[in-house]
Amino acid sequence: MLELTLDNAVEYLRSRSAVGTGKVLVRPLSGGVAGSVLQILDLDAGEKIGTDMRSESQKRRGVADTRPAEGRCFVIKQPLDKFRTAAEWLVDRDRLWIERDCMAFLGGVLPAGSVPEVLWSDEENFVLAMTCAPVGFVCWKNDLLQGRIDPQAVRLSALLLGMMHASTVGSAECAARFGEQRGFIQQRIDPYLETLAKQHPDLRRPIDRLIAMLLEKPVCLIHADYSPKNMLVRTDAEAKTTDLMLLDFEIAFFGRPVFDVATLINHLLLKGFHRRPAWRPFMIAADQFWHTYRTHAGPQLAEEVNAVGGKMLGALMLARMDGKSPVEYIVDAEGKEQIRRCARHLLTFPDDSLDAAIDEAALFF
Repeated sequence: MLELTLDNAVEYLRSRSAVGTGKVLVRPLSGGVAGSVLQILDLDAGEKIGTDMRSESQKRRGVADTRPAEGRCFVIKQPLDKFRTAAEWLVDRDRLWIERDCMAFLGGVLPAGSVPEVLWSDEENFVLAMTCAPVGFVCWKNDLLQGRIDPQAVRLSALLLGMMHASTVGSAECAARFGEQRGFIQQRIDPYLETLAKQHPDLRRPIDRLIAMLLEKPVCLIHADYSPKNMLVRTDAEAKTTDLMLLDFEIAFFGRPVFDVATLINHLLLKGFHRRPAWRPFMIAADQFWHTYRTHAGPQLAEEVNAVGGKMLGALMLARMDGKSPVEYIVDAEGKEQIRRCARHLLTFPDDSLDAAIDEAALFF
């Protein structure tokens, strides 16, 4: 198997006739801990731009057409089998085909442009090619870390999740393709919840209940990494519009919707802790996300999520402190302890609901 690098990517792509013989630019994108992601710009691909200024005589003599081409941009992705984390974290590379098939499926379920389009895949070398986001999209996580909260991005993130969950409830097709538990256990149960229970043995009972719940009685297709780092946003201030694109479907799983909802709310609250004392807009955003989701997902899913959402939120919050993938932007010891106190409170609070947990979390800022 070929391990893709900046140095060999163009040669690899030419061997597949995926780019032309002209100038090709390669730029690394953030692959996180899980793999390599490269943006490819084939400068000579596509139609010529502008008016052809050659005379008919020049054309007959074969004088070159010097107009620039449109160029073609796409992304290639190759997963690692050992994550870049301090603790050992091994994951099967075939999760890439889960991502490929999930993007293809959601392309027919969600509004146009909500997910990248699959271009081609190379199963021998575990490479997936997909379309680039249009110009102007930026990572939502970066905006949030700077304290920029677009209510329309919050609304869209809840709307798209509600559509994904509601449209796949009880789907035999999704259960057959995305129901294998191995990837979800490798990438979420073991590194998050099992690791957490070993770090905090007094919390073993509520964590074990969550693990059992997540692996029993699946409901719908979930993203399983529904985080702002996996969302691109584009805001047009003049037109007062916001667009949002979802990324990274490697952990997609036919499971329980509470995991996705609690994941996004957890990230909003963690960024609120990070931005203290300017935390209140993040709490408002968490409320807005939950209200929008429950409205669009419908009462059945809303009840399912709310019933155990508080415990799920507490576990995920603590996992991002003490699991195998702690958030990198909470660096001060005092801040970490404050988050741990909040998470432990939610895990032991007598009311398991997400409604109660959001109210309780506000007491710790």
